[in-house]
Amino acid sequence: MTTHTETRSPALSHEPDAHVVSRHFRTGVRAMLALSLIATIVCLFFLREAAYLAAISFPVLYAVLAFTNYLELRSRASNLRSVGQTRLSREELEMDIETVGIVTLLKVIGVLAIGAFIVAASVFEWQVVGAAAAAMFFLMLLIQTPFLPLYFSESERDELDKLKRERSQNRK
Repeated sequence: MTTHTETRSPALSHEPDAHVVSRHFRTGVRAMLALSLIATIVCLFFLREAAYLAAISFPVLYAVLAFTNYLELRSRASNLRSVGQTRLSREELEMDIETVGIVTLLKVIGVLAIGAFIVAASVFEWQVVGAAAAAMFFLMLLIQTPFLPLYFSESERDELDKLKRERSQNRK
C-alpha cells in the first residue's frame, strides 16, 4: 500500500505545525487507549474490584480521539494552502496557534486526571477509588481554573515566536 501526500505548494512543502501537533497527540491518545484496554483485561483477571477503573477512560479517550481527528483533518496543508502559495496565510497561522493551545490544554487536564487517580488509588480502598479520583480531579480543576487560560496563552505565544523565527530564517 502506497500513500501519496500532496501539498499543493512547492514553496511550502511541509505540513502545518497544527497538523503535526494533532497527529502526535492522536498517537498518544491511541497509545493510552491500548494501555487502558490492556489494564482492563489484566484487572479482570487479577483484581476484579478495580477493573471498572481502567474502563472508565474509554469514553473520554474516544471523545478526545474524535476531536483530535477533527483537528488533524482541518489542519492539513491540502485544506489550507492554495496552489503556488509561498507564505503562511493568516488562517494557517491562527489554526497553528489555536491547535497548539487546545492540545496543551488537553494535556494539562489529562495530567490532572492521571494525578488524581494515582493519589486516590494510593489513599482509598478500591471500591471508592473512582468516586474519590473524580472528586479530586474536579477539585484540582477548580484550583487550576485561573491558570488554564495562562497555559493556553503561553502556548499561543510560544507558537507565534516559533513561526516568526521560521519566517525570518526563510527570508535570509
